[in-house]
Amino acid sequence: MSDNILNNPAPLWEQRLSDFRDAVAREPMPGCGAVAVVSADLGLSLVLKGLHLSQHHDANSPRQALIEEGASLTQRLAPLAQEDVAAFEAFMAAVARDKEDEGRHDAIHAAADKAVEVPMKTAQLCVAALVLTQQAVEHIERQFVSDALAGARLIHAALHSVLLNVDANAGQLGNAAARDQVKLSRDGLAQRGDTLLTATTANAAE
Repeated sequence: MSDNILNNPAPLWEQRLSDFRDAVAREPMPGCGAVAVVSADLGLSLVLKGLHLSQHHDANSPRQALIEEGASLTQRLAPLAQEDVAAFEAFMAAVARDKEDEGRHDAIHAAADKAVEVPMKTAQLCVAALVLTQQAVEHIERQFVSDALAGARLIHAALHSVLLNVDANAGQLGNAAARDQVKLSRDGLAQRGDTLLTATTANAAE
């Protein structure tokens, strides 16, 4: 086993893929939120592959605009893997505080806010990536459509995976209104993602 697999201080995107895999298998973190971010980012990369290779063969402005939008989504999505690790570690630190500590409950609620915020941001970007994929399919040459569809399925799986984090942490939010609002938002994102994947698959089959 490599010495830097466990407790690797390097940012996730600077680790070797095998180190990241083994840390996921053996350590509390990175967990499903970070893995979902990485999966979604790889899925988006497959969509961008189809766009880039098609653009190389036959450049046009609409396709270039989609490429630039996809690159922007990647830049916004990727950092959430590290943010997810930090949010979970802060939440666990709050839970571990002495139960006699008067500030413990407030600390847990504050940490739960972040532990819900990060996966919700991830889910929102997954939906944005699925919107992009639906638009991109008609601009991708036929031989690369399978890559885009595989990417869409990875993004969709990441969306539903990261929403499990929301479900797990929302119960620790400070009030019922906040919990209800999060549930409403997460359900809307899940339904939107399902609709987009279905539409993308249908568009690709035409």
